[in-house]
Amino acid sequence: MMGKPGSLQLLMDEKIYVAVGSDLGNKSTLVWAIQNTGGKEFCIVHVHQPLYRKDKEKAQKILDKYLQTCRQMQVCAETIHIEMDSVEEGIIQLISERHVKKLVMGAASDRHYSMRMADLLSTKAIYIRQQVPATCCIWFTCKGYLVYKREAITGNTSLEYASTSSDQDSVRSRGSVIPSGQYTISRGNGNVYQLAVFEAEKSKKEASLEAFKHQEVEKEKNEAIKRAKEWENAYFEELKQRKETEMELKKVREKLENMRYISENRITESYMLVQKLQDKYNLATKVLRKAKEERDRLIKGRDIAIIEVEELRKIHEKVSRSDEHREAPQYFICPISLEVMKDPQLAADGFTYEAEAISTWLQRGHETSPMTNKKLLHTKLVPNLALRSAIQEWLHASSSSRK
Repeated sequence: MMGKPGSLQLLMDEKIYVAVGSDLGNKSTLVWAIQNTGGKEFCIVHVHQPLYRKDKEKAQKILDKYLQTCRQMQVCAETIHIEMDSVEEGIIQLISERHVKKLVMGAASDRHYSMRMADLLSTKAIYIRQQVPATCCIWFTCKGYLVYKREAITGNTSLEYASTSSDQDSVRSRGSVIPSGQYTISRGNGNVYQLAVFEAEKSKKEASLEAFKHQEVEKEKNEAIKRAKEWENAYFEELKQRKETEMELKKVREKLENMRYISENRITESYMLVQKLQDKYNLATKVLRKAKEERDRLIKGRDIAIIEVEELRKIHEKVSRSDEHREAPQYFICPISLEVMKDPQLAADGFTYEAEAISTWLQRGHETSPMTNKKLLHTKLVPNLALRSAIQEWLHASSSSRK
């Protein structure tokens, strides 16, 4: 067999960029690209608006699942995620910076797909088709079907086709659309050879996918057999444990029956004991009630006696004070405290008061005389030395006479 032309070898070696949208759980675009583009290396691209940290981690985990799918389908892949306010501008910037030659992206959301879909429905897809360089080949897919392809313009060949609604013009299969009579072929049979190689690579990928599916089915079958054996062993083990449990339950029931008989006897004895205790409690309650009544009566008598003693003490003090005042000259007695003065002070009203008594009177805000109730000219106090000497002599004489 002849070797592949240089241009075709370049086509097969170029990396295929696959743009995935916000619905990261949809793998149809990536699966179609692996099965139909003939690429050996893939780059999964996700352009998104600025996300929070948790959303970024979640998006990265889903992109990792895409990588796992690529490994299962035996292709090399990497991921790129870009933060940008405009998704389409992000893809165009990526194409420009990395000189992307091949791009696979969605033509519209999967829920908008129908057999009559013959053109792009997504505004992002339309914008990208118009703005990307002509050297970039773009496949637009939807729900695993090719809707539109914009072939790259390389100067010697140009290939572009779109899906049609006629069954006579195209043959649809899961993962591709191959319209008839839509190719533009130049320079002899070169493109026919390229197409044949492309189809051969496609068949190889499909066979690899089928082998992978078969391996998965065998793996699931073996797992199911293994689980069935485990369940069977678990069933027999559970049956054995059930019999042992029934034997133990029977023994426990016998013990419980004996315990119930003993408990009933003890309950009867306890009931009789409670009755005796209840009688004693009632008797003690009556005695306590009488004791409480007696205590209350004694407390009441004590309080009355305390009140009478206090009244007698006050009367005694009053009589003693009256006797003392009766013996002392009237001008020795403070008009406020009614006691013999120790430090007589002369106020502005002309009366003499005990220093502590008149000071307290003035400190409380009184500005009048305690005797005349007229306003004082001033609040200054003058010691009455003569009266104090007379009082001291009288006290000394009284003390001597008592002795």
